[in-house]
Amino acid sequence: MIKTTFPSLKIACFVSPHGFGHATRISAVIQELAQSFPRLELIIFGKTPQWFWENNLPKNCKFRFCETKTDIGLIQNGPFLHDSVETLKEVNQFLKFPTSELERPIKWIHAFEPTFILCDISPLGIEIGSRLNIPTLLLENFTWDWIYQSFLEDQDEYKYAIEILSSVYAKVSLRLQCMPYCEGSRFAKKLNPIFRPPSLIKSQVLESLGLEEDDSYILVTTGGISMAHTFKNPTGNPYLVIPGDFPEMTKKGSTIHLPMNSRIPFPDLVNASSLLVGKAGYGTIAECWGMDIPFLGVFRDTFRESDILRQFCIQELDFKEITLPEFNDGSWMKYIPDLLGKKISNSPAKRNGTKDACAQILHFLNQSTRLQHVT
Repeated sequence: MIKTTFPSLKIACFVSPHGFGHATRISAVIQELAQSFPRLELIIFGKTPQWFWENNLPKNCKFRFCETKTDIGLIQNGPFLHDSVETLKEVNQFLKFPTSELERPIKWIHAFEPTFILCDISPLGIEIGSRLNIPTLLLENFTWDWIYQSFLEDQDEYKYAIEILSSVYAKVSLRLQCMPYCEGSRFAKKLNPIFRPPSLIKSQVLESLGLEEDDSYILVTTGGISMAHTFKNPTGNPYLVIPGDFPEMTKKGSTIHLPMNSRIPFPDLVNASSLLVGKAGYGTIAECWGMDIPFLGVFRDTFRESDILRQFCIQELDFKEITLPEFNDGSWMKYIPDLLGKKISNSPAKRNGTKDACAQILHFLNQSTRLQHVT
């Protein structure tokens, strides 16, 4: 680790609200940075719920949350569908960067005086950093201009949004790309997949779920967007654990429903599971990779990132792809025997991309300090 003379660090974070994957990456990097600084102070701009940050930030981190529209991403109709027409309307308006959208975050940042602005993958933070002459760091495995290029054939009007976004992303002071990244940039520092490490042992997780030490479970997830499941509940082991919009933990037969804001950290739910089933988003795949968990994944074929994520799963995970109808009706359960038990507890530990992200950030800070001393 590169040594730093900073006793504390102040960061303004702008986080895309497109699922929880962007927020999990930011929180994982902050957890790693917390090991190098006695104190961290954050202002977080975004739409990810405040409880997420309360549950996922380190204890030596003081933060304020400012609910802000940090980007449009894709207008979603549930976890697997998006509306490109409505997205275009929203994103063209957003990229005008109206004063009404900039005034409050600029006021907060002026008062806070951050060392830098960290964005995943929000263009708003980069634009504000450029206007205020504050260094901006971009953390990504794709950017929205790249995603929108797939819509051009049917909607030529996306050209404006792509041009604006490309020019905004080009303004960053440091670009960090974590695998599996979609479009490599020669200016970016390349990192391993980024994931939140577990903090509990398996027996603690099982006890919190009301299970015995010799029980096992399958984790069913659709990321940060909840959905109602219609498949039949199984009986006996393995149990199904399903996080979603539930007011409290309930257990019915072999199915356990958990609130999104559960007292069990999600990375620990992943790590203690025997199999993960659900939407193939970046955060889910990175955690399966880092914790060596078999994965039954559903991809959004209309989302350009899916091909990159699919190839990574094929090469790096114990993995089988399932269709959305199979996921919805529960017929995926026939694949359970093929993947259960494939977690190898003594497999080599994976190097979390947070370690190299932290090293790159510290190097950037030390370099910036030396340049300031020279000038």
